Amino acid sequence: MNGTDYITIGYNFLQISINAIEEMEKQGNKTLVFMDGGKSDAETGEEYDQKTKWADQNIGIPVLFNFYHGIELILKGLIIHCGGNLEKKTHKLSALNEKLNVSPKRPNQNLLKHFNEIISGNSFNLFFTQNEETVDSFYELFKYPELKNGKKIQFKTLRGQEEISLMNFIDIKRLAILTKENIIKWKKSA
Repeated sequence: MNGTDYITIGYNFLQISINAIEEMEKQGNKTLVFMDGGKSDAETGEEYDQKTKWADQNIGIPVLFNFYHGIELILKGLIIHCGGNLEKKTHKLSALNEKLNVSPKRPNQNLLKHFNEIISGNSFNLFFTQNEETVDSFYELFKYPELKNGKKIQFKTLRGQEEISLMNFIDIKRLAILTKENIIKWKKSA
């Protein structure tokens, strides 16, 4: 197993999140938009789709899945690089973070602190709390409309809140960029 392969693919997932959030910023994350008059329903629908194609109501959930999946892969790559092993497969970020913290060659404190921030608290904590889940359930929460036990997932805090949601997604972009920067710093010092 090669830790660099995990980190590289993890970067790809983070980069798609960063790119999509930048487009969301450019469009302003609008759900209520003004339309030009005198158009057919089809033309109006097409115009609306263009004006909102990067809004959280359309891309928010996949962006968050990509972000957290990228973090998962990077944690796995770091564990391998730091002399740990992945004998038990898991998507649980807290378990992976704990494993990284006890790896034989732990990374620097800044990198560990950064992953703690992502896992223990960020701008989307309310979503996890409202669904009575934690970030460890991201793999299920951002892929399905309901949990394995049949409980419907509540997405209202993720989508359609325009400026509030946009600020939360900008925070995710910040965390994704910092993840990449912190790993580069760690690699240079290792």
